[in-house]
Amino acid sequence: MASDPQDIRPDFDDANVWTVNRFTSARAALRFYRPMAIITGCMLLVMCVEMIFKYIVFRGDPDALVFGSFDLGSAVPIAHGWVYVVYLIACVWLNMQMKWSLGRLILLALAGVVPIMSFVLESKLHKEAEQALEDAVVVALKS
Repeated sequence: MASDPQDIRPDFDDANVWTVNRFTSARAALRFYRPMAIITGCMLLVMCVEMIFKYIVFRGDPDALVFGSFDLGSAVPIAHGWVYVVYLIACVWLNMQMKWSLGRLILLALAGVVPIMSFVLESKLHKEAEQALEDAVVVALKS
């Protein structure tokens, strides 16, 4: 008696089995991580330029980057700090959903403080995460 081909279990790795909730959360985490990595990288580059102007061009003059009552020398690092906090939240969320190691999370965190690293790592990890999501076998649990 021949069995129906649709009744045969497909061949896949059990590590690629994801629940619907985990899959949708991982997809959302990836969509949140990508712009946050780019924004954090841009803010870090802006902060580097600001520090070059502040400490090299203007030789540490405390009034060099003050425009009226607005202190650009303080505003840029504060803005980067807050953006970095949101970036860390995105990193933790993505790391948890993709079930990556603690070392990967530390690498993600470092990418927000090393110039250019967030762009390079974002590109690499985005491709890797997209491939993992493409390879995922999504299952719905019985309720």
